[in-house]
Amino acid sequence: MPKRIALDYDDRELRIVVANCSGSKVQVTDAQVIPIPENGSVSEKLRGYITSENLQKTETLVAIGRGKAELRELQLPPVPEDELPDMVRFQAIRSFASASERAIVDFLVTRRTNENHTLIAAAVAPAEMDKVRELCSTSELLPKRIALRPLTAASLYLRTQKQPSICVMIDLLTDDAEIVIARDGKVIFVRTVRLPSEERHRSGAIASELHRTMVACGETSTPDRIVVWGTSGVHAGDIAAIKNTINCEDVQAVNPFDLVGLQIDREALPEHVGRLAPLVGLLASDETAPETLIDFLNPRKKPEVEPDRVRRILMIAGPIAAVFLIGFFIYRQFAEWDRKITNATNEVNLLLPSSEAADESIARTETIDQFLDADVNWLDEIRRLAEKAPPSDKMIVRNISGTANIRGGGGTLRVVGAVTEPGVIDELEASLRDETHAVVGKGSQEQKDQDAYSWTFTESVAVSGETVRNTRYSRMTEQMLQAESETDAADTEPPAESAPADETPAEAESSEQETPENATESAEVQA
Repeated sequence: MPKRIALDYDDRELRIVVANCSGSKVQVTDAQVIPIPENGSVSEKLRGYITSENLQKTETLVAIGRGKAELRELQLPPVPEDELPDMVRFQAIRSFASASERAIVDFLVTRRTNENHTLIAAAVAPAEMDKVRELCSTSELLPKRIALRPLTAASLYLRTQKQPSICVMIDLLTDDAEIVIARDGKVIFVRTVRLPSEERHRSGAIASELHRTMVACGETSTPDRIVVWGTSGVHAGDIAAIKNTINCEDVQAVNPFDLVGLQIDREALPEHVGRLAPLVGLLASDETAPETLIDFLNPRKKPEVEPDRVRRILMIAGPIAAVFLIGFFIYRQFAEWDRKITNATNEVNLLLPSSEAADESIARTETIDQFLDADVNWLDEIRRLAEKAPPSDKMIVRNISGTANIRGGGGTLRVVGAVTEPGVIDELEASLRDETHAVVGKGSQEQKDQDAYSWTFTESVAVSGETVRNTRYSRMTEQMLQAESETDAADTEPPAESAPADETPAEAESSEQETPENATESAEVQA
């Protein structure tokens, strides 16, 4: 999250709030109220803090009070939005005592009707702006906004809290009190008053000035809510005096740091947190609600309209540039395709020798596999027959022969036997038949002169070459995994002396798989 600094100052103290800001999220990382001794320098105090915290080149938001800017409420006839900045500036030069042609003017519309627009306009002299810029420059800060202080705290509260019809917000500074009155969530009046230097007279003066402010803005009714920026422990006397003078029951102290995120210990916050409310509000409104601020660094201006000459040039040059641009993209696309084709061709040429060698190896492997596909393990087939056949009191086997299919792979196990009844033959066929074995019977015949096994049968159990191959590879995989596990176990155990083997497992396996060259296409096993 980008870090930003909000600062405010007067002759007695420098106020700083540092926060990480991202969209609507504000996480305060530091808050300082630095006293300035008599004849002290604000610039030195600020530079010392920035240097100690290594905050150079940080975007900075500066709040300035009524002492540096002139404020007026103006009423203007309804005009289009783009004409309002020029009209406000013209009226400000005529109405403001200190405004000149070089004054920087910004405004905030508070009410719009069909008859007029009511707004708060503020003007600041260029010399004051230069002082703020110089203050930031000496500390290597980057000014982003220079906003009117009373409106920044009000923006924070009005955007984050549910508002009554009439709400008054009071910010108690060192020597001044800034009073902001809002109606239906919008600021309608701003006033700054001087407070007595003696603490015991301050509460009464605040209550009296609040009453005068309500009369000055034309609000004769009692406010629905009065907010004092700070904590109830610090401003208990002020809240009690306001309740007695204004007769408003909803008077509350609001800690500005409760309205934003906080990444520091609350015990580290200054005692008078209310004085930092404008800075917290300025940080919170910078990205999400800049329209609620009066910003002298970025004042509202009439939108600039390009001359017709530029428009005509664009109308002529636009199609030409579009043609060239389309041609350039087409050329670049074809060039990209050519590059990809060249790279692909080079990769193919590099892989051709390996591909040919792989094809040759695959062909050799397939030839060997075709030969080995006829190597049926008849012992496994006979064992399977013995396991799945009906018991001996129902069936006897008189002859077993196995025939290997040298050309197509696999083989056929021919079983000749006798059963006590024809149903046993069906049971035998059902038990031997599965996904890898096909069973074909030649029927049964009754032999009346025989013993209890009076029905003879002949069954052919066929095993495909694919089944033989799958079984072979499955067993090879099991042997490889077993060898790997034995190797891993040997690595973890101390070496033991053993006699060298005369024959490796691979050689034994190859010797078992060798078949004489003069092997016939069929072999019978008599049982």
